[in-house]
Amino acid sequence: MVVAVLCATGAAVAAPASDRPPDIAARSYILVEPASGAVLARRAPNAVLPMASTTKMMTALLTLERASLDQTAVVPREAAAIGGSSAGLVAGERLTIRDLLIGLLVPSGNDAAITLADRIGGTQARFVAMMNRRARSLGLRSTRFVTPHGLDRPGHHSTVRDLVRLAEAAWQHPEFRAIVSRKRATIPGPFGRGRRVLRNENLLLSLDPEADGVKTGHTAGAGYALVAHASRRPAGVGLFAAMIGEPSEAARARDGKRLLDWGLSQFSRVTVLRQGQVLARGAVRDRPGVTVGYAVEGPLVAVVRSGQRMRQTIVAPGELVAPVAAGQPVGEVVVRLGGRVIGRRTLVAERGASAPSIPERIHAGLDRLL
Repeated sequence: MVVAVLCATGAAVAAPASDRPPDIAARSYILVEPASGAVLARRAPNAVLPMASTTKMMTALLTLERASLDQTAVVPREAAAIGGSSAGLVAGERLTIRDLLIGLLVPSGNDAAITLADRIGGTQARFVAMMNRRARSLGLRSTRFVTPHGLDRPGHHSTVRDLVRLAEAAWQHPEFRAIVSRKRATIPGPFGRGRRVLRNENLLLSLDPEADGVKTGHTAGAGYALVAHASRRPAGVGLFAAMIGEPSEAARARDGKRLLDWGLSQFSRVTVLRQGQVLARGAVRDRPGVTVGYAVEGPLVAVVRSGQRMRQTIVAPGELVAPVAAGQPVGEVVVRLGGRVIGRRTLVAERGASAPSIPERIHAGLDRLL
């Protein structure tokens, strides 16, 4: 019969120097580790607030889901006249969807947002309806869109928790990731003449070499907003942060870096299981005093938050029937962190064990009778 022969370990990663998040000026913020969904730090994460140009993550997501990058769109007059942050588009010119996405996400062009909305939805109203349907499908319960660009309008709002979920969905698209990581980009000039140089409003990209996105925003209602992502490649950790209500552009970038730096410092890449590590031993039936070690077949390396305890559960027989061959699978070890399975490995016999001799069988039989 298969039984659990080891239930838990007390292994834990050492706590970092500071386990308290930095003091962030934002009215609302959240820091999330997306693989587990763990919230590392937060303030009023469910506060419903204006979201400014972080709206454009949804505009980009719908565009990527519904259009080819090589398709084209004509800039409508309303787009060129919208004002606010701009990609410098001119009414009547034709651009590819790829160039319009660059104009949307790098300089946060409101003109690009309206052009894409008209191209994908037919009208802005229909596109906004599509945005709200997609928000519901993503489970963004506190998000409602009124425009494709994010300028303050009654009823246009979200939460930092929802904005991280939206960023995670958009992040699945390689083209989105490539665009939002750029500090500057170029697109064709008006009617194909020359080039337009576009600079990213996200100062975090220059301040933090580990940051690679995602989207800024600023309106009177939202203050300075930011959805950010950063990766620490040696550890293999990526984090999302969202903030609404920062007091200035510089504070937004500075607080984004401090929050992401702190979050990334909370994680370590650790060797949880070593190849050949013996985790338990099983008796060999009818071989009194003979045991075989249960060894890990392959190593397990995982990214673990500092201070968290891991739990190992081994499922294997308490007794083996000989003959046993060295390397023969005998069970499995499952490693959990906070209830989440982070890995599992096969256990094999550390060494072989021959079948019992006749005297051993007799001796074992007598032991059972007694």
